[in-house]
Amino acid sequence: MKDRIAIITGASSGIGKSTAVKLAEKGIRMILNARDEDRLKEVEEAVNKIANNDCCRIVPGDISSAGVIDLCIKECIDTWQDLPSIFLASAGRGLPGTLISSNSEEWDELIDTNVKGLMYQLKGISKNMLELSAGRDYVKNPMDIIVIGSSIGRNVSPFNPIYGATKFAAHGLTEALRRELGPSGIRVTLVEPGLVETNFQKTAGYNEDWFKNYSKEVGPVLSGDDIAKVISFMIDLPGNVHMDNISIRPTRQAYP
Repeated sequence: MKDRIAIITGASSGIGKSTAVKLAEKGIRMILNARDEDRLKEVEEAVNKIANNDCCRIVPGDISSAGVIDLCIKECIDTWQDLPSIFLASAGRGLPGTLISSNSEEWDELIDTNVKGLMYQLKGISKNMLELSAGRDYVKNPMDIIVIGSSIGRNVSPFNPIYGATKFAAHGLTEALRRELGPSGIRVTLVEPGLVETNFQKTAGYNEDWFKNYSKEVGPVLSGDDIAKVISFMIDLPGNVHMDNISIRPTRQAYP
């Protein structure tokens, strides 16, 4: 595992940050991306401290811009003269409201981040993973592309359908890419969490009272660390073993 390099987008908080911490415990080198440079630097410092070495580099930037993923890959090559064998697409944003009540002026930004941004990420990393896969023993040296989706990317929610639609898109894109890259020994996995308590809800503007009440109803809810533990387990598996679609919910969350 110490020979592997990871790129994590959305690494300044939530699932991305928790996964960076978990990978640091394994001694994995990594490139971290997020828009908030100050918070990203804090994660970099924490990760290097956990790993007890200089295992981390940061590339600040908005992943909805096509060139950011290429900068992350370039940083891998410039720093460690190698390509990443782990990629986690964790960057994303939410939007409260229904089709009728949501703010349509925010639709473009949501789609740019959650759909177009994901497409840029997957296209950029896939080309490099294919290059890495040439002549590689993928069983002993696995390659992983992991996308953070959502439980409402498979279960229609009348209460949050705009955000849900972007996660339906993530589901379709990830499954299509799995079918394209699987024959080359590259694992493409969709992780679909249910209710996770991070700063995601507050940043997106979801009603805090609703979230607290729903969390009491179905909780204890998940944490970013819960998701990171599953990702950590998954990438440890031999390369011929693929958990391609993982749904993770609080035990008491019946729906969605």
